[in-house]
Amino acid sequence: MANIRDLKMDAKQMIKHFIQECYVHLAYSPPLNQENVLDILSDAMQLEKDTVKRINQPSKDDKLDLKRYYKSVSNEFYDKIVELTERLNSLAY
Repeated sequence: MANIRDLKMDAKQMIKHFIQECYVHLAYSPPLNQENVLDILSDAMQLEKDTVKRINQPSKDDKLDLKRYYKSVSNEFYDKIVELTERLNSLAY
């Protein structure tokens, strides 16, 4: 299992890169899409908060099998980041 610190750093790095991509998209998108990009950006920041919180504070039920818990947190994070990326890419220029 990866180190918890590494898991948090990976999540923060992925969000950081995604936010940079959102700002690039925001700079070159028409004014009609800017509101949608800002919504996606807000969802990405909320995803980072929720993921780091889940990594820092596993529930008492999940402490018995931490390896499986952190694997599920990681998989859910990656699924949500892919979903946000697809939402961003679906916006037309």
